[in-house]
Amino acid sequence: MVKKFLYKFMPLVTYFDHIANSSSSKPFNLSPFSNMPLYVPKSINLSLNEEQLKAVFRKHDVNGDGCLSKDELMKVFRELGSRNPSWRVRRSLHHADGNGDGTISLDELDELVKYVVKQGYGIN
Repeated sequence: MVKKFLYKFMPLVTYFDHIANSSSSKPFNLSPFSNMPLYVPKSINLSLNEEQLKAVFRKHDVNGDGCLSKDELMKVFRELGSRNPSWRVRRSLHHADGNGDGTISLDELDELVKYVVKQGYGIN
């Protein structure tokens, strides 16, 4: 989240740092920032369909074993904006882990996505 903030506003910070360190008395030229919004909300919720959510979950299978571990699920729920991702991981395993192995396989992904949709998650 911090990286996204810094990436979006770094040109502005760099520009004002340059202005503050320059000795000229020229007026501020804000034309490079005319496209930037005046108000930036804390988060923007985008609703995702089930296929898009499946793609988000698959993207986080970093070791490529076809199963989502607790750590991988934690990263997904952080990306989805969960306030308490560790609790959400436990609940999602309770709802979707049919064989009880502590991971979500590709066969169980449909149940996980149904649970996530029911909880109202999207990308923040």
